[in-house]
Amino acid sequence: MNGKFWLAAIVFGASSATAMASEPITEQAVESAIREYVDAKYAGDVETVQSRAHHDIARRAVANTYWGRPSDEWVRPYDHDRLQFYGTRLNETKRDHPESGRCDITVFDVEQWSAAAVVVMEDVVDFLHLAHFDGRWLIADSAVIILDENGAAPPAPTREGEDEIRQVVRDYCIGFYEVDGDKVQATCHPSLSKRTVEQWREGEGFDYFRPITWEEIRILGETFNRVLGFDPGKARCDIEVYEIRDNVAIAKLTGAVWFDYMQLMRVNGDWTVVNILFEPLPEDRCEAP
Repeated sequence: MNGKFWLAAIVFGASSATAMASEPITEQAVESAIREYVDAKYAGDVETVQSRAHHDIARRAVANTYWGRPSDEWVRPYDHDRLQFYGTRLNETKRDHPESGRCDITVFDVEQWSAAAVVVMEDVVDFLHLAHFDGRWLIADSAVIILDENGAAPPAPTREGEDEIRQVVRDYCIGFYEVDGDKVQATCHPSLSKRTVEQWREGEGFDYFRPITWEEIRILGETFNRVLGFDPGKARCDIEVYEIRDNVAIAKLTGAVWFDYMQLMRVNGDWTVVNILFEPLPEDRCEAP
């Protein structure tokens, strides 16, 4: 790997390709992990639910009430501890036969140590990023549409808003090439979660999430391309919008030397990037400046 690509790997937090996997890097394995999570939710099995979610899960929904009163829309967080709700009597999705609950899974993509998917359940539509963490597929990011009642018809997939979503993702990408940290940051919500899994194998075996905050994304935008020198007019900026439902979307950006799985939300009429799971590309798929 030449010096520039080596620097890119350091900046973006490259994962080791030598980590041993107890669960395979396949679409089937990702779907199985999601199904276990959902079945456990319907069974009220909190231990299994939490075991399939990273302890620092970035779980978000768009809310428009605060303490029961109408408010501006905002991004509401739900942390790992909230998953204990499924073990209480208030869990209206609990059933004697968990396999009978709605569990419609679509795995959009699996790449290296990350995956993007959606699952429609009895009470929510859940857009997911999964990470291969310590040999298991764990839910890292979750963008949730809460249904009005259990069993309600979910909002249908639509292409409405796709042009705006593509523009937000493109501005994010081009901002890096233009060394414009403010442009990058403006595409992201202040509660942004951007992470990658790093696997350390220098005498110790452990995985951890390397985060980049909303404040740091501006700094990265002003730093990344100063050394690498990609031409903003020519460097790769490939965008796939996998699905849009209501006020949530899931997409993928492939840049010159990295890719981002992105979850976006429409908040007060504007699309914004909320969660990102990213990885550097293998050297043979990287563009040269």
